[in-house]
Amino acid sequence: LNSISHELRTPIATITGAADLLGAQSNGDIRVRAELVRSIQSSASRLNRLVANLLDMSRLDAGRLKLKLDWCDVGEVIGVAAQRVEECLLHRPISIDVPPDLPLVQMDFVLMEQVLVNLLDNACNYSPPESPITIEAHMNRGKLVLAVVDGGKGIPPDDLERIFDKFYRVPGTASGGTGLGLSICRGLVEAHGGTLAAENAPAGGARFVISLPANTPPPPVKEADL
Repeated sequence: LNSISHELRTPIATITGAADLLGAQSNGDIRVRAELVRSIQSSASRLNRLVANLLDMSRLDAGRLKLKLDWCDVGEVIGVAAQRVEECLLHRPISIDVPPDLPLVQMDFVLMEQVLVNLLDNACNYSPPESPITIEAHMNRGKLVLAVVDGGKGIPPDDLERIFDKFYRVPGTASGGTGLGLSICRGLVEAHGGTLAAENAPAGGARFVISLPANTPPPPVKEADL
């Protein structure tokens, strides 16, 4: 509760302070006002992600998570997730490798987007500010494989599985965060019948790999009646 309350108060304090300054500078420098607006938007997005994580965790713990499955374009899910953490990715080289012939995959668009947002947010928080982030997607033996790779220092081998425990944080990492994001990611992926694992990339950094069942082809497209 202490960790969660701290994480909630930080963006709330930023929003409140920026809004107060914005109100006091009704005729101020337009650049200063634009920066305050960006600060409010960024903190509001962070607050929204925190609340979404808490709601997802409560639904997972209560066994009340219901998937709204639909045939989704994997590239679109990745694009929407990357847009939600746009500020974090603004000054980083980001590579998205999605084959153009990747088939539609049945998933809950909103929940899988939330998984990718959490993984991208995690990659931003635990890697240097200008290091690259890579998102990969491909099919392998009837499964969709999605990976998010960062340019950080990687994860200690003993912690590769523990990082998915609720509230667990790798010792020595920077303060902040609730320790819920990765636990929620795994829960949401497993609700889809898939797996989420962490490993250290050969070139350095952490690599989070999602594997989802995708051996059922989408239904044929029906032609519209004229």
